[in-house]
Amino acid sequence: MRASDQRNDAPQPMGPANPHARIPPYIAEAKHELQTARDKIRLAHSLGLPAVQVCARLTSAADAVVVRLWRAAAETLSSADAGRLASECVLVAHGGYGRRQLAPHSDIDLMVLHTTAGADVAETLSRRLTSELFDVGLDLGHSLRTPEQAVQLAKRDAMIATSLLESRHVIGSQPLYERFSETFRAATQRRGAAACAEFVEARRGERKKYGETVYLLEPNIKRSRGGLRDIHLLRWLWFVQLGVSDLDRVFAAGALSKFDHHRLTTARDFLLRVRNELQFGATQASDTLNRHEQLRVSAALGYQGSEALRPVEQFMRDYFRHAGFVWFLARRVSDLTTRRRTVARVIQPVLSKSITNDYRVGFGEIAATEAGRTKLATSVEEVLRMLDLARQHDAWIAQDTWYAVYRSAHDLPDDLSAAAAKRFMKALKKPAGLAEYLRRAHDLTVLERVIPAFREVRCLLQFNQYHKFTVDEHSLRAVEVAAAFAERQDTLGAAYREIGDPALLNLALLLHDVGKAREGDHSVVGEQIALETAARLGLSDEQSQRLALLVRQHLSMSHLAFRRDTSDPAVVADFAKLVGSHETLRMLFVLTCADMAAVGPGVLNDWKVNVLADLYSKTVDRLDDRDQPSDDRRSAVRTAVWDLLNADERESPLYHELFESLPESFLPTRSPGALAGVLRRLARVMSGDAPPADSVAKHGVDAWGGYEADDSTVEMVAAVANGAGRGVFSSMAGALSSKGLGILSAETALLAHDVLLLRYTAEDPNAAGNAAEANRRVRGIATAMVHSVDSTDPPKLPQVWGADKARAARALSGMPNEVRIDTSLSDDCAIIEVFTIDRAGLLYDLARTLHECDLVIRFAKIATSLDQVVDVFYVTRRDGGKPADDELLGEVSRRLMDVIEGEG
Repeated sequence: MRASDQRNDAPQPMGPANPHARIPPYIAEAKHELQTARDKIRLAHSLGLPAVQVCARLTSAADAVVVRLWRAAAETLSSADAGRLASECVLVAHGGYGRRQLAPHSDIDLMVLHTTAGADVAETLSRRLTSELFDVGLDLGHSLRTPEQAVQLAKRDAMIATSLLESRHVIGSQPLYERFSETFRAATQRRGAAACAEFVEARRGERKKYGETVYLLEPNIKRSRGGLRDIHLLRWLWFVQLGVSDLDRVFAAGALSKFDHHRLTTARDFLLRVRNELQFGATQASDTLNRHEQLRVSAALGYQGSEALRPVEQFMRDYFRHAGFVWFLARRVSDLTTRRRTVARVIQPVLSKSITNDYRVGFGEIAATEAGRTKLATSVEEVLRMLDLARQHDAWIAQDTWYAVYRSAHDLPDDLSAAAAKRFMKALKKPAGLAEYLRRAHDLTVLERVIPAFREVRCLLQFNQYHKFTVDEHSLRAVEVAAAFAERQDTLGAAYREIGDPALLNLALLLHDVGKAREGDHSVVGEQIALETAARLGLSDEQSQRLALLVRQHLSMSHLAFRRDTSDPAVVADFAKLVGSHETLRMLFVLTCADMAAVGPGVLNDWKVNVLADLYSKTVDRLDDRDQPSDDRRSAVRTAVWDLLNADERESPLYHELFESLPESFLPTRSPGALAGVLRRLARVMSGDAPPADSVAKHGVDAWGGYEADDSTVEMVAAVANGAGRGVFSSMAGALSSKGLGILSAETALLAHDVLLLRYTAEDPNAAGNAAEANRRVRGIATAMVHSVDSTDPPKLPQVWGADKARAARALSGMPNEVRIDTSLSDDCAIIEVFTIDRAGLLYDLARTLHECDLVIRFAKIATSLDQVVDVFYVTRRDGGKPADDELLGEVSRRLMDVIEGEG
């Protein structure tokens, strides 16, 4: 918020009273000169003029206009008023304009300071100046105050204080400006640590709004963590401590080392250049680096890319490195200048206790002695020991100790001692505090001394809409979320608690994506890195092979669960053979869930956990050789169901035939009572009996369903007499989409007497809040499904605000559209995988196309991989045979590609 926004009685920006009035020539001239200057500056920017000079030139262009209009206004005053204006008023620039860092679309923050005697003339001139600056085309933030009012407001509001801290004389009374400047400086410095604490807290609140991690993939370059605002925070804190805020003067005062001064000015220049490019390419102020802008800016700044990295990935890696350093320095200086840390340093020697001769721990902080710092500078093991102690005592690392390690980390030996490796693996065993331990090691650049491959993924962008963080941040979050699984009271929680070697799991979580920094399949590359890391850490052969398998196969469980029919015993048998043991299975299950959860909020939902848990449980049974034969399972279910049927139903051949043709996957998910009800519905549909009066069914068609409380999904089931070959799957998928549901999986089965059974599992963003509303919602969905059968009208899909924009953003990732067809994975079906960007009605269009190709969808799953949806269809021919003809499959592939590329 600008300083002017804090004062209700301040004049607001305004346009001319009559918008059709002729603009005076001097204003038109000023507007033309301003635009001409901006055009020249933009050209200079494109030719490589340093960002600080671009900002300075933009500031000077604005200054010229402001001064010109001030003088023009002064000329209209009486001689007496003009004299008072010169001696009793001054125009002060503040904020970014004050520090001469104006961006192309920045606001012009101005304050008219006046004495009591100059109040009326200041107000008269201020109103005119505000209007004319608006006419020229400058966005103005404006306030009208006495020096005393400005100082008092700054004391009450940290945002006003920080804005005025960057003040600069523009035109008017120099003595009045100097009086204000000295008064403000003295008042701010008297408040010392309290003022610093307020500045830090105000910045913390802003970061929470715009991103509390450096590694957001669409950061706000000004306000996200490590952005320009954190450089501003450093300037504010140094102003309080030293009375100066300019980085060169801070360096000259000895508050910045040569290393830090170089890194900080380099980061500032980079961030300013990116911000300038962002705003030169926009029609209004914009500071968010969305994916479209990342592509444009990286090209504009001349990034070329490499075999392993796209230009945009190189650019964003540079951004994250600069932002990471800015955040490190802002955090360090903030900590040093707050009251709590100052008090802690004073009484630390009294309350702390020594640990050997190397460290003192007390007042929530661990600090290295001189002897300890000497060891830290030369030994990775010693740094790990210090991190262990901080974790053990739940203590901050003292800033001087932290900084000493940070500065010397690049000189640590490349070889890892056996003692250091052992200490690191021991640290990985305990989940409590592990994420913070690893994050500290990473921030200190010591983690990459233990695992060299982690250096390659530092700040590595994943340019897609699926991942929300860089590779290194994602991997650290995976360790963090996995530890939280211990509190879950479900299959996932039990699996985590039963893992016998948690250190190996956590190492796999750190390594699962490190292959992304190199050419090739990142799982294959990661496997080799895992073996190299295992040797470096002294792992046993068994541990090494398990680690390599976990990294190589870290996507296999999710691919099976969300793309394959896991009710097929052969699928589970192959997976059990792959994992080979219960311990590996448990680790892979936890790794898969943690990988998903670390992508971003809401990615791992209860439905996905349940789907993965189902595959996990089936694989456990397979490993234990506890698989009950299908005939035995079906017989046990039949006995339970028949106990609930009446005598006529039990004797009916139709009920027996329908039950025996139910798919194996349909039985375990329903109680005997529910299955008895399903059989009654199927019999009524097949026989053509009139449906009950309160039913949504019609002749030969029925649909029903309900919400699953444990995973917030809805399951809808339908039965259609003589349903084969009528395009029922696609029409019902369209009906579900028309109700706003997102289909997660679907299954069809042709039962006895040509009754088609369909089952859909879907997410419902409009799920009802109570039982009565839920029932009405399900009834409406079922009605739409029933009425869709044989309908020639396409589904009316709901309009989602921003959907086109979101789809366009996802498409920027460059992931290709693709259709894959496999005839070897299933004995009965061809498996078709469609990779594309999601859109409303996509499943309907794909399913309709398959129907038009005379194929029947037996099973379908809808998954998300990176930016793409992956729609998977198990299909047969109309006669039930497996499609294998190359000409037919080629035609199917071409027609599906037409659909996903917008030509179908």
